[in-house]
This record gives sequence, C-alpha cells and structure tokens, in this order.
Amino acid sequence: MENMKAFQRGETVIEEGTKGTSAFIILSGAVEVIKRFGDKEIKIATLGEGQVFGEMGLIEDRPRSATVRTSSDLKVRIIDREQFNELLRTKPSVLIPIMKSLFERLRQVSDMLAEKVMDESREPGKEKAFEVVMEGQTEEAKKALKKRKLLITKFPFLIGRDSPLKPDSDVFYNNDLAIKEEKPYKISRNHLAINNEGGRIWAIDRGSSYGTIVNGKEIGGQSGLTRIPLDKEQNQLILGPATSRFIFLISVNSV
Repeated sequence: MENMKAFQRGETVIEEGTKGTSAFIILSGAVEVIKRFGDKEIKIATLGEGQVFGEMGLIEDRPRSATVRTSSDLKVRIIDREQFNELLRTKPSVLIPIMKSLFERLRQVSDMLAEKVMDESREPGKEKAFEVVMEGQTEEAKKALKKRKLLITKFPFLIGRDSPLKPDSDVFYNNDLAIKEEKPYKISRNHLAINNEGGRIWAIDRGSSYGTIVNGKEIGGQSGLTRIPLDKEQNQLILGPATSRFIFLISVNSV
C-alpha cells in the first residue's frame, strides 16, 4: 500500500543527523535542503514536484546528511526499504524518480573517484550559499531557456539533450534543463551538472561525447578532465565542441 503524507509550510520532514530509511517523492509543493555549519543554517537547494529527497536512506544506515524543511504546503509519497522491494516487483514505474536520483549520485561518485588529483580548495562539508544565474548568449541558447534568465537553486543542476521518451518513463533520463536538438547531436542526453561542492560552484561532465568548453577549457569528451570550478561573476559554457551554437553565460555570486 502506498504511503502518502501531507505537511504544512515550515515543517521539518528530515532532520540532519537523525536516522531514517525512507525516501520521499514530492507530489506537490516544495522543500528547502539545509546544511548546518556551526550555529548557522545554509540553504543549498530547493526541490519541487517530481523530485526526490532522502533516497540514500534506502541503501545506507548513516545519519541524514541535511535537513529538509517545507517552503510551502507539501504532499509526498514515502517509500521505505520494504515498500521499495515490493514496488520493484509489482509497480516499478513508481520508483523511476528514485532510480534516476540514485544513478546520478553514482555517476558523481565515480567521477570523483576517477580524479587522481583533487583541487586543494575542495573540502567536503564546506558548501556555501550562492546565487547562480544562467542565461543564453546565442539565439539557440536563449531559446533553450525560453528567453529568460534562469536562477539555479537546485544542486546538482542537471543539463542534457531532450529525450524522445516521456521523462517519467525513461529511467536513464534525468535533467533539470532539457535542450531540444536535431541531428547531428552535439549535446548528450546526460551532459553536464552544475554543483555546489567544497565552497565553490563546479561544472561537472556527466559522460558526454563532445564535452563542454568552460571559459575556454574543455572538460569531458576526450579531454580526460571531468570537472572545473566556475569563476565568480561570469562564466561562458559551450555545450559540445567549439562549433556548437549552445553557448551560455553563468554568473556566480556569494550570498
């Protein structure tokens, strides 16, 4: 039997440091993901309908790594380990959001383990709050963003080519910005992530074929480099090779 629960605005759903073995799929409303640093609380992400939190509780017994608090009235589907196994057998489509989230975590961990030399400035647990704004520099990029500047509040923020399948039916597709592109493709289905790690904002390749050019330096593709920190103020991202028309500007400011 599926377990649904409603929360009012301002309620804490998960408390950092507590134990829990359930994942939560947001059916309506939004939450803020908050990390404690000493006596301060810093918001590191905002999640909304269709997104998942607490999924690592399904596979590990470690304390929760962050607090999750509602920013509006919220309705969620709660899935614990027993329900996960049952749904995997009887109704696997319900688990697609959780599987997408887990796959993305595994991809990030694999990339980090593959890095032999890590930037000295990357210190686990030192996330800071940033205002990150993405805008198009070319007409193609502006069209992908629907002619608007996009404030990125969710980390990691996932970018890739639009899927021919419905997003809720493709377990291997997981993007916050889905870019429509016609053949020959330059953008991979899982192309790039923008993440807040170690007190910096990073551009992280997600296994793309052609890579991304970040401030003139290539990551992904055949470069052998999987991540690069974004400078404060303004950065240029070319999704794909130098000939790509999907060119974006990302500004990063501490808050």
